[in-house]
Amino acid sequence: MHLGVLIREHSSRIQRIPTVALLQHRQLHQERPHTSPTMDHNHPTVGGVTAEVLKGVVSQALLGKFTAVFPKLFKCQWKTYEGQKKFYANFSTECTDSNTSDTMSGRKFCVGGNWKMNGDQKSIAEIAKTLSTASLDPNTEVVIGCPAIYLMYARNLLPCEVGLAGQNAYKVAKGAFTGEISPAMLKDIGADWVILGHSERRAIFNESDALIAEKAEHALAEGLKVIACIGETLEEREAGKTNEVVARQMCAYAQKIKDWKNVVVAYEPVWAIGTGKTATPDQAQEVHAFLRQWLSDNISKEVSAALRIQYGGSVTAANAKELAKKPDIDGFLVGGASLKPEFVDIINARQ
Repeated sequence: MHLGVLIREHSSRIQRIPTVALLQHRQLHQERPHTSPTMDHNHPTVGGVTAEVLKGVVSQALLGKFTAVFPKLFKCQWKTYEGQKKFYANFSTECTDSNTSDTMSGRKFCVGGNWKMNGDQKSIAEIAKTLSTASLDPNTEVVIGCPAIYLMYARNLLPCEVGLAGQNAYKVAKGAFTGEISPAMLKDIGADWVILGHSERRAIFNESDALIAEKAEHALAEGLKVIACIGETLEEREAGKTNEVVARQMCAYAQKIKDWKNVVVAYEPVWAIGTGKTATPDQAQEVHAFLRQWLSDNISKEVSAALRIQYGGSVTAANAKELAKKPDIDGFLVGGASLKPEFVDIINARQ
């Protein structure tokens, strides 16, 4: 496109750009005696304005057009790299952390969607469209746990206010650990959370309490927020060992975690995950109340009062509202239902 046409096309945008160099050039030009225009081959001008200044103005205009056409790139996707996040922080507060808002309990409701090993580009685009067009409760923090291979793709499509979580991360920053992912890598592609200690990691991949706690410690040190999962099996439940099991798992976390402000605990009875069985609201509240007391006795009253404890295990739109009414249930970690449109109803369970 011809330079003159380009400038005219963006004239309204250019007029709003405070170009210091342009103003300085005009001032100097006015102060000089009027002479016949000459061409300085080292500093060519167009209408008395140097090419360097014009280049800067046009670049700003094009940038304005680019951000207007692709606003999400300069909001959510711009979070991909730390330097870009700092750059964007100077221009907008729309994507700042939302967990400073309080509910009546002082703990903001938090709903996580754990997609597990499910999804492809088509289905993720559909889910993202649903979440982008739905009216989501502004008093609920939403986090999506996406398969690692689709994390950047999901970040590009999900609403800016929706957090993004890896489903796993290793306990060190880098090294010869084939197939593993580090917290630094998750942050580098736009994730701000990680899910650790899920029952499937414990049962299928034989992760110990100690390893999971080490992973949580490193993830927090690297600046990620952690959904720390705990829960008992059916055999442990039937043997009356629920409290013993969750206390043991919490003790492992507590040995490594010193600052709990970026931690959400997810209590998931293993017997209720993917089985269609759900702990009754009273059963869930009983364990959550035990955990709240455990935190008070073993960590501090302040952490007990502030830490959010999610419930997970076959949460659906049909049972979410009753579960959400319980005083110590501060959200959900949702599996299969997070892949469906009903996830919106679960997010809005407290409305």
